[in-house]
Amino acid sequence: EHCSYCVVPGTRGMEQSRPMEVVLEEIRGLAADGYKEVTLLGQNIDAYGRDMTPKRNFADLLIYLNSNMPDNMRIRYVTSHPRYFSDRVIDAVADLDKVCECFHVPFQAGDDEVLRRMRRGYTFDSYMKII
Repeated sequence: EHCSYCVVPGTRGMEQSRPMEVVLEEIRGLAADGYKEVTLLGQNIDAYGRDMTPKRNFADLLIYLNSNMPDNMRIRYVTSHPRYFSDRVIDAVADLDKVCECFHVPFQAGDDEVLRRMRRGYTFDSYMKII
């Protein structure tokens, strides 16, 4: 995403999804070190996998991790982008026992013209349908 005000894409470069197996191995290492919770962090976490071949999505990652990570670990994540927020992610959070029941969705503006000028890619009404 390249919102009109955001410096992140210019400083970090293009989004790059890490393979699910690599994320799982890192979580297993953290569990071995005594950690109980991991936070998946991404500027647009819901866009996970769209740069991969074959394409994946964030719900796929949550399902994979939930099925394969140690039982004593929990997953949180930030930040969802309203453009990519999906029912599959909602269902995954509701159904998966190791995923914390929490959604972090940024609120930028309540005015469609401001959102358009910000290049956010969603409208007030589409945002309200999410929450």
